[in-house]
This record gives sequence, C-alpha cells and structure tokens, in this order.
Amino acid sequence: MSDLLRSPKFQLIYRGTDISGDMDPMTTSISYTDHVHGKANEISVAVHDKDGRWKGSWKPEHGDKMQLTIFDGAGGILPCGEFEMDEPDASGSRSGDTMTIRGMAAPITKALRTKKTRGFEFQSIRNIVEKVVSDLGLSLEGQIKDHTFARVTQRRERDLEFLKRFAEETGHYFSVRGLRATFTSLTSIDGQGPAFDIFHGDRSLIDYKFKLKSKGTFSKAKATYLSQNSGKTVAYEEVDPTVSTGDTLRISGERLENAAHAEMRAKSALHFANRKKFTGSVKLVGNTRAIAGNTANLTGFGGYSGKRLINSSNHTLSRGGYVSSAELLHAITE
Repeated sequence: MSDLLRSPKFQLIYRGTDISGDMDPMTTSISYTDHVHGKANEISVAVHDKDGRWKGSWKPEHGDKMQLTIFDGAGGILPCGEFEMDEPDASGSRSGDTMTIRGMAAPITKALRTKKTRGFEFQSIRNIVEKVVSDLGLSLEGQIKDHTFARVTQRRERDLEFLKRFAEETGHYFSVRGLRATFTSLTSIDGQGPAFDIFHGDRSLIDYKFKLKSKGTFSKAKATYLSQNSGKTVAYEEVDPTVSTGDTLRISGERLENAAHAEMRAKSALHFANRKKFTGSVKLVGNTRAIAGNTANLTGFGGYSGKRLINSSNHTLSRGGYVSSAELLHAITE
C-alpha cells in the first residue's frame, strides 16, 4: 500500500475504558519507546485540554493503568502493552492548555524499589530468576541457559538491578513489560532471522546514520577460575575472529566457579562489548516490525550492510503521521 494512503491510528484503554474516540481530536502526539535490555518501556501521550477534563474528572493519578495499541494503516499492529502512570504534567499558554501523560511498563511498587541482600545456593539460572520474578508478582518467559551455580549473591541491589546484572554476567537479555518479565539468551535474540529489510534509497527510509568503530571492542576476552582438581588458577580465553584490534578484555575481581562459568562469563562480556562495533539509527515511515528485540537486514549500504539488532525503538503518531525510529547494534551469533 502506498505510504500516502495509510491512515495510522491508535487504541488507548485508560482505567479499563477505551477513550481512543474521545481523545483522538484532542491528541497532539502519542509516543512509545521500547528496549531490548535493562530498561522499562515507556509511553507518552500529549493532549489538548481546552475543556479542563484532564485537570478534573479525567485527572491522571499515579498507578493508573493504560494499554496502547498502534495500527499502521497497512495491516500492521503493534500491541505496546500495559503501562502504569508515572509522570503526568499539565502546562498552558495563550495558545491553550495541554496535558502530557507518561507511563512505564514496569509496575511501580515498593518491592521494585527495595534494595535486598540474599544468597542463592546450588540453584540453576532458571531457579534464581524464577524466584526473584515470582516475588515481584511477574510471569517469566524466555530461553534460559542450563547452568547451576554453587552460590550467587544479590548484594544491596533492587531486584530489577540484580536481574539486569545477572543477565549480563550469564549471557542473557532482561526486560520487563507490564506483568511479564523476559530473561532470554543473547543468541535467542541476535540469532533470529531478520524481521524486515531496510534498503538504501527506499521511500520508507526517511534518514539514517551509521558508524563503525574499533574503540571499546576486543578480539578476545580472558577469565580465570580456580581449578578444583589442581588447586591452580586456570585461564579461559574466548576469541571473536571478526575483531582485529588485538585488544584483550580481562575479567578480574570476580569469583568464577569453574570452566563452564568462566566460558559463560567471557562470552557474555565479549558479546556486550563487541555489539557496539556497529552503531546506527534509522527513521522510517511507521513500521510495526521495527521494535526492540527484532533484527533488520541493511541492504545497499556497502560496508555498513548486514543484519543488525534493534536495541531500542520509538514509535510516534502525530498530526504529521506515523514515524518509527530505531537504534541499531551489531547482531552477534555464536
């Protein structure tokens, strides 16, 4: 379908009521931002408030629930999920009053803000994650590696901070969307096939910016562990043949239990460092497939072409139409 014939729209469920029809004439913009790892997804809704209802009967309250769905007008649907009210604010000028409603995908609860110290002994990665996630009242999904630790410690960390760190140390991505937590292996995301192609010169591509860099990337990572058999310190080395800098990422100051732990730690550290050897951004005519966690194939960009991971995306509907922006990283597969 021609981009000119598209008629994108949205559905917003607020406090259990579909207010899309009421809001549509008042709405100046709706923005949705998502992340593949370590950050909660967000929405922002800006509306005219000429009759004062958003400061009166519709006044947003912290904790109010919202659900947003975006329709691109060409058959694509983006279910953004459920959000809790975070930062409503009102403003005004001679041109009129406005209200901006912001929501976070992570539940705003005391449990999420509380720092904890606790240990997990002789438990698998899945067991540890399931325990923390269930304590928060969240469901869990994702492909989780099969590995058991003698001991893992959460040291004065909020649960979401601990899970983010634990994911990065064990080769996983972690995110929360509403009441659903995703803890999944790096390769389950980076290794999937492209969700769509981005062609140089295509009319759906509004603008782009790409960068290749060697600073902060490493050709190998080295981790050490104490051998239970010999009592000696043993080094494990992981190599990335696609990086030619010659620099070595050394993992020190961590107690690694065995060879399998050292291998997992080195692979994960090298992955998070080297995915930044390609960074870029694209702005597209609204695309519901351009979401964090998907991969896209760049074609016709010379040395910048290839499969890229969408690390975060933003989808904005305004009077000017529907635009999607994506931050891209190098997609690494084992």
